[in-house]
Amino acid sequence: MSITLSGGIPTWFVDKFSANLWHVCQQEESKFGQSVRVESILNAEDKAFDMLDAFSLEEKTGRNSQTPTLDASTQRRWVDTTPFHNAVLKDKDDDISMIVEPTGDFIANFRKAVNRKKDDIILTSMDATVTSGRRAGDTTSLSWENQNGNVKYTGKDTGRTIAHDTAVGNASAADTGMTVEKIELIHEYFAFNDCDDSVPTWCMISPRQSTNLFGQEEYINIDYQNSKPLPTGRILRNWHNINWIVSTKVVVGSNNDVDADTNVFKCFAWKQDGIILGVQDELTVEMSIRDDLSYSQQIYVHMNMGAMRMDEDRVCVVECQA
Repeated sequence: MSITLSGGIPTWFVDKFSANLWHVCQQEESKFGQSVRVESILNAEDKAFDMLDAFSLEEKTGRNSQTPTLDASTQRRWVDTTPFHNAVLKDKDDDISMIVEPTGDFIANFRKAVNRKKDDIILTSMDATVTSGRRAGDTTSLSWENQNGNVKYTGKDTGRTIAHDTAVGNASAADTGMTVEKIELIHEYFAFNDCDDSVPTWCMISPRQSTNLFGQEEYINIDYQNSKPLPTGRILRNWHNINWIVSTKVVVGSNNDVDADTNVFKCFAWKQDGIILGVQDELTVEMSIRDDLSYSQQIYVHMNMGAMRMDEDRVCVVECQA
């Protein structure tokens, strides 16, 4: 739907074919916003988050022995926020021919745009380069590739990518889509990294991987579960102890698998505390009168967010062949 006022009659004017304002088909709510750790960032462009290293205990070998001490080591990473904005104008004369007051619809449409942008920010952070260091001006870069992100997962400490043709565990190299066996490897990966079982696990898939799951006996057979996905035709939210997010933002790439020779969907799986969304401004709506533009009403929308991968051990990726 065009919302420009120049070059002809605006599309929200009444005509003989329609008596209401309709929105084009679009994603309305944020799909990823609920799946990450959300932190407020006030009055700053970036904020540091510290991850405390594991502690250990020493054996006490005698009475009144010397008390041991250890240095509490932390890993500091930074979330950088980016502002986004836009505006739309409503001419004073528009109200004469409109049966629908557009202000509410405009704000609702902007809210949808904010939610989609939030998902873009979170999705990009999964394998983006992370800034690490004690101070904002004295930092190093940690790329997904350098943290074994582009190394095939074959067991403990051997990569973070479950290849599309993996034959690890119960998986078969011939099953290149999303399978139960690959899901088992997601759980194995997090178990090897001692991730907290009480923290929710999430996985993003495209509609194609959703179709893959409907072809799995363990997914549709109620002998394996209590729910019935086939009658509703919907993906089960918490199947196999994973919260599934079906999103069209998960798209197939070009020769983007771990071996750089196959087109795959990269379906990231993560623990909720593994990704941080830093929010400086969730949504601000300003309305003003533009006296320089025939006293039109301007609706201005602003947001400011950024996301960061806090810990590679809490993130992995499953390749699914196109």
